[in-house]
Amino acid sequence: MHPLVIDAKPQPISIDLANAAVLVVDMQNDFGSQGGMFDRAGIDISGIQRAVGPTARVIAAARGLRVPVIYLKMGYHSDLSDLGTSDAPNRLRHLQIFGVGESITAPDGSESRILIRDTWGTDIVNDLKPEAGDVVVYKTRFSGFYETELDSVLKTAGIKHLIVTGCTTSVCVESTIRDAFFRDYHCTLLTDCTSEPIAWEEQS
Repeated sequence: MHPLVIDAKPQPISIDLANAAVLVVDMQNDFGSQGGMFDRAGIDISGIQRAVGPTARVIAAARGLRVPVIYLKMGYHSDLSDLGTSDAPNRLRHLQIFGVGESITAPDGSESRILIRDTWGTDIVNDLKPEAGDVVVYKTRFSGFYETELDSVLKTAGIKHLIVTGCTTSVCVESTIRDAFFRDYHCTLLTDCTSEPIAWEEQS
């Protein structure tokens, strides 16, 4: 398999697809679909929805070349035991700003809960659904490496280069890329396959 050369900035990047994987970060209903958590919070999700088409093409190309596709999904246990301690910033922000754990009726009519594992909200958006052979990893913090099996999955598969897609760019995507860098993975971010609908502000 010939290396893939991408006309990137600040210089072209050559990727050996034999040790590469496509990483799809949080492209799930709660972030990118109408009726999901972001949409219910009044956040503009149009950018995430625009990224779906390009991301679908990248995933299809990867599967055609037998390049692994790995999905990250943000989702918590039903008892919120992995959301953090009572005073943890992660817990406070998700409960106060987004109502994580609240019961809702999903657009498909099913009973769901905001950002809870194995519900409509944490399902990958329709046009990017995982297929047999893809890897799905749940995470509970912005970074896909925080207390997850992602690093061991990548090392077991001999992955050294991550082609990164997903949302949101300055939060979960950036956090995951930084942690990947600290673990000596090479990362390439595809700008047309990412979106930044929000920007976190520190709260005192």
